[in-house]
Amino acid sequence: MTRRPATSISGTPILIGAVTVLIGVIAVFLAYNANSGLPFIPSYRVTAEVYDAAGLVDGNEVRVGGKRVGTVQSIAGRIGQHGTYAELQLKLDKAIQPIRDDSQVRVRPRSPLGLKYLELMPGRFGRAIGDGGRLDLRQARRSVELDEVLNAFDKNTRTALQQTLDQLGPGLAGRGLDFNVALAGAPPFVTHLEHVAANLADPRTGLRRALRSVADVVTAIAPVAPQLGSLIGGADRTAAALASVSPELAQVIEELPDTELTGTEALAVARPVLRDTRLLLQDIKPGIAVLPLAAGRLHSALLLGIPVLRRAGALSDRLRTALRAVERLASDPLARSALARLRRALDSLIPTLRFVAPAQTRCNYLGVYLRNLASSVSEGDSAGTWFRTLVIAQTNQFMPRATPSPDLHANPYPFTAAPGQHGLCEAGNEPYKPGQVFGHPAGVHAHYTEDTSPPPGVPGG
Repeated sequence: MTRRPATSISGTPILIGAVTVLIGVIAVFLAYNANSGLPFIPSYRVTAEVYDAAGLVDGNEVRVGGKRVGTVQSIAGRIGQHGTYAELQLKLDKAIQPIRDDSQVRVRPRSPLGLKYLELMPGRFGRAIGDGGRLDLRQARRSVELDEVLNAFDKNTRTALQQTLDQLGPGLAGRGLDFNVALAGAPPFVTHLEHVAANLADPRTGLRRALRSVADVVTAIAPVAPQLGSLIGGADRTAAALASVSPELAQVIEELPDTELTGTEALAVARPVLRDTRLLLQDIKPGIAVLPLAAGRLHSALLLGIPVLRRAGALSDRLRTALRAVERLASDPLARSALARLRRALDSLIPTLRFVAPAQTRCNYLGVYLRNLASSVSEGDSAGTWFRTLVIAQTNQFMPRATPSPDLHANPYPFTAAPGQHGLCEAGNEPYKPGQVFGHPAGVHAHYTEDTSPPPGVPGG
């Protein structure tokens, strides 16, 4: 009788197929959950607060120095005493536990298409955070988005850059060597500029008071802006007239040193006469009540003027050299061309000033901007000043959607009292109305924004 061999497990096709299917299911399950971490592997969970999730979604990576160390498990919006913010639940690898409470987080772009990740910058001196701990909002750092950079170059900015390049082209033509010399001196200039910037950042420099003084000067000049424009036009015509008579002007300048020398000699001869005049005034002092004060002032002027006149001879020699240099400049054939180009530059600048000047002269936007800029760096410590700002936004507009938000308000080009804008200071004075508002909102009647003058009793007020 022949014995039948026993059947092994590896020889059963059904069992082999079942094991293969089970392995495939396990592989698919692991691949599907790979972004959120493999199961049965210990993790280190931390809650992080950021100002804006900025396009993060569940499952995005958390990286340290470019290396993946975990994932974002969930994202939730919160409202606190500093406004709205996002709360992120992070699932991190045990290898980086623990992180410290002086660690910083920042939302960074992973690609230009909008994919993001959370960058974690571990601290070194803070307190260790245990499992389930929290990084508060103070450790969040803002990032500049690509669209914010591109939005800075709007239509008006591009037009202004084009006009600037059109004007710089003729101005730099034929001056390549001078431009190369300027570029060669740029590195030392930047080195010194760093020290200058450090000095300006020091509160002891009084930069805030300087900015307030500049605001006061601009405010004082604003009412006479048309007169300043007329003055520039008159100076252009005066320069053109002087250019047309440059030979005669050079002759007058050439004769000035001899004229001044003659005047100096005449004043030296008149000194005894002036002394006698002083004595005469002293003699008639009892009879003329109004002359004593005038005589005393004249006496002081003479005492101060005589030593100056004695030194005027040496000054005349220096003045002769300076006047000769002016004569050479006036006789230079390129001077007329330079003045003509200056006139064209001024003529092209006047329309820009007419469009830009009302933003400050009528609406005080520059004063408000400089005041807010000074306030934004008004606090700090021994290492420098801090940049403080507050973003106000609608939380329901953080996530992408197919249609504009029902309460979206957008006014990309508000009125700034420029010509043709009815003198309205629309930016900063838009009234809030329910629903969507695109473009210029109705109901703006403001012809000013905010007075930035110092209060009474404060220097400059």
